[in-house]
Amino acid sequence: MEKEQIRSKYSLITIVSILMAIFHIYTALFGVLTALWQRSIHLCFGMLITFLLKSKDSSNKVKKSLNILLAMMALATVVFFIVDFDGIVQRFSQPNTSDMIIGTILILLTLEFARRNVGNILPGIAIVFLLYAMFGSYLPGILWHRGYDLQRIITQVSLSTEGIFGVSLGVSANFIFIFVLFGSILSVTDIGKFYIDLAIKGVGKTPGGPAKAAVVSSSLFGSISGSAVANVAGTGCITIPLMKSTGYSKEFSGAVEAVASTGGQIMPPMMGAAAFIMAEILGIPYYKVAIGAAIPAVIYFGSVFAMVHFRARRIGLTGIDTSSLPSIKEMLKTKGILLTPLILLIVLLVGVQMSAMKASVYTVLVTLAIAVVFCGMRTKELIDAFEDAAKTSVIVISSTACAGIIVAMINLTGIGLKFSNIMISLAGGNIFVILVLLMLASLLMGMGLPTTPSYLILAVLGAPALIRLGVEPLAAHMFVFYFGCISMITPPVALAVYAATSIAESDFWKTSFEAVKLGITAFIVPYMFVYNPSLLAIGKPITILTTAITAIIGAVILGAGISGWLLVRADIKERILLIISGLFLIDPRFITNLLGLLGLVLVLIFHRKRKSLENSTSS
Repeated sequence: MEKEQIRSKYSLITIVSILMAIFHIYTALFGVLTALWQRSIHLCFGMLITFLLKSKDSSNKVKKSLNILLAMMALATVVFFIVDFDGIVQRFSQPNTSDMIIGTILILLTLEFARRNVGNILPGIAIVFLLYAMFGSYLPGILWHRGYDLQRIITQVSLSTEGIFGVSLGVSANFIFIFVLFGSILSVTDIGKFYIDLAIKGVGKTPGGPAKAAVVSSSLFGSISGSAVANVAGTGCITIPLMKSTGYSKEFSGAVEAVASTGGQIMPPMMGAAAFIMAEILGIPYYKVAIGAAIPAVIYFGSVFAMVHFRARRIGLTGIDTSSLPSIKEMLKTKGILLTPLILLIVLLVGVQMSAMKASVYTVLVTLAIAVVFCGMRTKELIDAFEDAAKTSVIVISSTACAGIIVAMINLTGIGLKFSNIMISLAGGNIFVILVLLMLASLLMGMGLPTTPSYLILAVLGAPALIRLGVEPLAAHMFVFYFGCISMITPPVALAVYAATSIAESDFWKTSFEAVKLGITAFIVPYMFVYNPSLLAIGKPITILTTAITAIIGAVILGAGISGWLLVRADIKERILLIISGLFLIDPRFITNLLGLLGLVLVLIFHRKRKSLENSTSS
């Protein structure tokens, strides 16, 4: 009897997952529903998946029943919003008892939904802001506000599109789920494996080949999965053992995969979920965010790739035997069609400048067709993809819904403007000091929160301060976004590193230290694109081109300096000179580029002489 119940609940999860996929594909193709309907249905699907899964996994009858009850309550709330939508709108300023009860239930459900998926910190912060909205009149100084009653708070948070059903959940409901589904289809078919095989065949034979393959495959796979942890799980199980087998330490192997996978969140065409929310907040098409992120992403991966290469040369590592794989030409000839989803996504987003929602759903449909025709995708694999997408999406859904509570209270109380004033006052109007404060706040937030809510909170609290001081809006938001992403490799809570250490069987702290070294450019480039937005592809084409070229060279030189190798082993003075030269070349200014090139030339002269001497001695 109990086994039958488990099978029944599993079937129910499957049915909900299929309905969730159909709903999002349909609305993406034929137009989204009214905001409150679209977002409430999306939230309900997420809650149903979470509570049904918890019920299935629990052996305690009381907990099983409680989770079923929570799922039923979630379903009841969405029915209320659909059935009485007109009444809710008409009664907005004077909600009735039913509105208050449903609104209160929805807030409690959202807090519990977030707690189940992302831990206690995010709902804890939301509760603090709710209490602040209620009792702000008792606080001193700049934190004081007149205070709001429960009716106003509940209305703002749960009965409007300013709170739980705000912009962030709207972005998740409209197209983030489609991109998650895209990534799930790649994971359950041969398409994702093809990207890994292509990377291994391309660079596997070179010194440190498996590590380079990890960087290349993670940039390819991560650019369309948008999740650091999922990227580690998807590619790390292949690349980490390969790295270890060629002589890399466990810690370095795990760090390479964690850093490369984290870069997927900042790598176009599809970045982390927060990038889509950024486009909505800034009121610009997503493709402009993707274009702006392109140069910093290439700098990031260029630096990581260089460090992997130079470290391999320094410790004398070789590549791996890739003869078991067909040639790249043969792979492209027989399976080149599998690159279509990635190419199509870039063309639709950047070339055609189609909306992210339309581009994503067309790409998903094409990917499904390719998976069926060329990969032999069966019904079971399709259902697995739907289930995987539903289970993966609940983290984003719960994060954006709960963050909506925080954003609503920030806007209601006016603390956002006050926070900006405090930052500007503390920094004395100095942009650099504000940048450091925001970096620390982003890293701190990111330690306990996923990237999306971390970005959302600081986009409302911190980014406006930079914009008020004249910083380009895209640069201000990208700065916060970058450090929210990099928190994935920054201890003490580095989720991508944790995922990698579980595969590499390495020490967490040593792996984290290696990861921070490998990802060093991500701590530097955001400061530079704030001061010179040409790194974000803003400005004259010739300036953008020269900036990109010198910055990429700088990333490679920086990697050489940190790794201690260029043409031969670098001594301490040469390493310092290489690091400084790399930083100067990443900086877009002409004078720093010139100094960087001079430093590079000096080291090259020293290394050529030493290499010639070594060759003559060995001969």
